Amino acid sequence: MYERENYRDSTGKVKHRNTRYLGIEVTTNGEKQIIPPKRRFKEFEITKSVRYGDIAILFDLFKQYGLIELLNGLIPRRGLPVGEVFASLAINHIIDRETLNQFSKWYRDTALEELTGIRPEKLNSTNLGAVMKTCGKIGPEGTVDVCIELFNKIKHLEAESSTLIDDITSTYFYSTKMPKARRGYSRDDNSLPQINIGLVATKNKGLPVLFRTFHHEF
Repeated sequence: MYERENYRDSTGKVKHRNTRYLGIEVTTNGEKQIIPPKRRFKEFEITKSVRYGDIAILFDLFKQYGLIELLNGLIPRRGLPVGEVFASLAINHIIDRETLNQFSKWYRDTALEELTGIRPEKLNSTNLGAVMKTCGKIGPEGTVDVCIELFNKIKHLEAESSTLIDDITSTYFYSTKMPKARRGYSRDDNSLPQINIGLVATKNKGLPVLFRTFHHEF
């Protein structure tokens, strides 16, 4: 029900218009009454706004397939947990790819603090480097074992028979003090030190099965 008023338009004709919404008219025990509308809060203050949708979906996938818990079990450490940190870094790499120096600032503007329980200031480049060092201590064989365990967690997604695809790429460096980077045959047509990377993945879902780094020397 609306409150109405009469007015004359430019031609002098009398017309009606609604001026105020009064509510809903109902009849109770033969008596009519108006139920006024509920008050709406017109003024509110935004205290925080974070990126949520795509962040929450990706983090939930890590949780759903047990990858975070698996990493925490395979690479236990004091301080920042490997699983939550790696999941956050992976999500960043998927959607934005910020540097480690900018990661804490990016993280602060997402829902990851609520999802992981880790405060943004804890994820500075020094602490992230410490997590990486912990992972490096397990060595190449330990890294392969972790990859195998991760693959076993998600291999059920590859429900159909699948062909394996082998892909090789390389990355080169301007630094001359990296022991694993050596000069050799270059796909980028330069003479800079490089590392070659081989990856075997399933055709249907693109699940990684095996990777190796190697070099081609002159």
